[in-house]
Amino acid sequence: MPDQDPATLAERVLRLSRSPPFDQMPVADVTVLAAAGSEQSFPTRTVLGHAGERSMAHYVPLAGRLRLADHVIESSGTQGGVGALSVLGGVVLPVDLVAEPGSVVLVLDADALLGVLEEHGHVARKVLHQLALKLLEFRRTSSPPRPPRPPPTVRLDLVSRMLTLREALGLGIDGMATVARLGRVARARQFSAGANVFDEHQPADVLILLEGSLLLKGPGAAERTARPGEVLGLVEAVAGVPIGLQATASSETTALLLSHHELAEDIEDEDALCLELIKSFSRQLWAEITRTSPWNDLANSGDSLGGSEDRTGIGAET
Repeated sequence: MPDQDPATLAERVLRLSRSPPFDQMPVADVTVLAAAGSEQSFPTRTVLGHAGERSMAHYVPLAGRLRLADHVIESSGTQGGVGALSVLGGVVLPVDLVAEPGSVVLVLDADALLGVLEEHGHVARKVLHQLALKLLEFRRTSSPPRPPRPPPTVRLDLVSRMLTLREALGLGIDGMATVARLGRVARARQFSAGANVFDEHQPADVLILLEGSLLLKGPGAAERTARPGEVLGLVEAVAGVPIGLQATASSETTALLLSHHELAEDIEDEDALCLELIKSFSRQLWAEITRTSPWNDLANSGDSLGGSEDRTGIGAET
């Protein structure tokens, strides 16, 4: 990679550090990402990504503005991460992503972004940590999750533990070798009625409820019941924080437990697990954003900014 002008790189780092999901990452890690990008000018209004298609890049405005439908993407706002989440999670844009006339954009195309994460494990782990923290922000203010699917099995042999973990962690077939390793360290736990499940002062363990039920009490005395198939503590375990609620067994309960120590160790040792979790968390964060964003209604009604503009040939489709 040719040497870059320090002032140019500094401007990229500044803007990228305000663009989710890379905001609040260490400057050194953001610099690695910024150096992998390129700048492009758009003298006319240009569709960077069409509704119903994956984004080909993460776009950060250096001058001018980007829009999703009629809504300006603010570099400091959550919606500024749609390009990265689309690339990382393999999800499609709900409406057209448009560069206004005269915009200058930092383009971190899919190949460059994924290449950095594959080659620089420390950057990938920081991105995963950021995704986990952002998911927690959304979930603390969102409605309860949809009813879980029943667990694929309540058997506790190694293969059954692997299947349960793969489903719970949202891993694809590429993550099976890592799932086998996790399956060997995951343990079944029995909880009697009235037993507390989590240590409120320690980083959360990952708990997959197989049989029975748990009474969950959150801040403000809000309560709900967790049933078989529900996964608790995964995002908190990755973020390294306590679960932030009380979980009490309502009856005799069986769960598969993966300690946060084991998960953190595997994320540190296995690049494949880190990358798979980045994909999974990106999809989950995308679902949270699209459920609460003002342009979601436009996407559901089929109203986008299609027009006749040519799509740019930036980057490569993943």
